[in-house]
Amino acid sequence: MAKEKGGKKALAPKIEEEALRLAKPLIEKAGCRLYDVCFEKEGAMWYLRVLFDNEDGMDSDKCEELSRPINELFDRQKFIEQVDILEIGTPGVYKKLRKPEHFKESLGQRVSAHVKSDGGERYKTGILEEYDEEEASITVEGEKIKLSKCIKVNYEPEELEEYDAEETESVDIRSDMTEENDD
Repeated sequence: MAKEKGGKKALAPKIEEEALRLAKPLIEKAGCRLYDVCFEKEGAMWYLRVLFDNEDGMDSDKCEELSRPINELFDRQKFIEQVDILEIGTPGVYKKLRKPEHFKESLGQRVSAHVKSDGGERYKTGILEEYDEEEASITVEGEKIKLSKCIKVNYEPEELEEYDAEETESVDIRSDMTEENDD
């Protein structure tokens, strides 16, 4: 059987646009902000990611409160047939910067750019000093980088809260799984 011309990659902009149109009102109604909608291939799978955040931060209850209605709504859409994995959640600490508004919001913040270069690949980490939408470039620590040369650019937090292993409860997952399998 012949593959359709363009395949899922050609459908990506339409799927992203439709998912954004449907999810945005639900996310805003919950007092959150739609960060990004991205339909992309990773390995053999096509992921549809609907990412949202909130100035006050997100907890698992708020994520679940938003995920359920979005999932139910998407399940009734024709485009969901193209999606292998639907992820609904936050962009995480290391937010991926893809859109002009992401770069504008991150000006003056620390970022990490994974860049293609003549010698292979390299990373440039530092303060995002400039975003030039006309030239499609960013300036990080005095170096101007074309976005077409970037594999990805992520927000890079200065510091993360220290993980205190003593304050967390340790669970032996293997013993829990063994007990379930013995039934």
